[in-house]
Amino acid sequence: MSSRSRLPPTGRSTLAIVVATNLLPLAGVVGFGWRVGELLAVYWIEVAVLVIAHSAAAMFAERPIRLEGRSFYITGYDEGAERDEVWEREPEPIRLVSWLPPIYRRNFRVVRRSLGVFVFLLFPLVGVGWDALSYLTPTVGVAAFGVCGAQVAEVRQEFFAERAYEERSPYMVVEAAQRVVFFYFVVGMLTVVPVTFGIFVIEAALAPGVLDGVADAAGVEVLLLPYLFPIALGKALVEWSRRRAFREDDPDGVATWFTGEDARRDWKKDEESVGDG
Repeated sequence: MSSRSRLPPTGRSTLAIVVATNLLPLAGVVGFGWRVGELLAVYWIEVAVLVIAHSAAAMFAERPIRLEGRSFYITGYDEGAERDEVWEREPEPIRLVSWLPPIYRRNFRVVRRSLGVFVFLLFPLVGVGWDALSYLTPTVGVAAFGVCGAQVAEVRQEFFAERAYEERSPYMVVEAAQRVVFFYFVVGMLTVVPVTFGIFVIEAALAPGVLDGVADAAGVEVLLLPYLFPIALGKALVEWSRRRAFREDDPDGVATWFTGEDARRDWKKDEESVGDG
């Protein structure tokens, strides 16, 4: 069982860069007239591409699923799901091209069931409706192209560079993306309700229509900054924590959420017990 390679450790300077990069859009909204809707569209596309990229990578995972003792289950799975996922036969590899490892037909069911997570991704669009299409501008398209490239490069580094697909199950791969989705979902729920309530309280306490005056003077985008700020900080926390989870052998804090419940420890115990027997 190969161990994770030691990459340069994360430090405060890296944290500062991650935070500054994610707060930069706030300056763009205030100083350069960027549209909050376009920024949120890029954020949404980034998470959607993350899910798709991990779903594709899960097709290459070789290990069987182990769900005993888990506290977190991806969409489509629960405590009783393992009865349907016991693979007693050796997997049958399917090689699509010579320069990629083989995929496994049995993994498709895992990926298909896990795509129910898009229900959570569609949730933010409920209040926007078809108006969301107005934010699919050329600028968003260019940014989305860069996001796709970055996600593909990240999956390649985390999954293929050191043949990690040999040590993971398809469940473990899609779980990594779903933990990000659920983290953002919680951040969104904890942002929308308090901020909306606070806006109503502020307007009632100061004077009716005061926020309309602010919108006329500074632009309606400024009123959306209280929603964007926690999301930007949450995004920075996700990037920082996922980087720590990947680079450090024993991360702590929020990074443990993105480390996941690694079944490879159980596999190693099973292999050692077989060897001893």
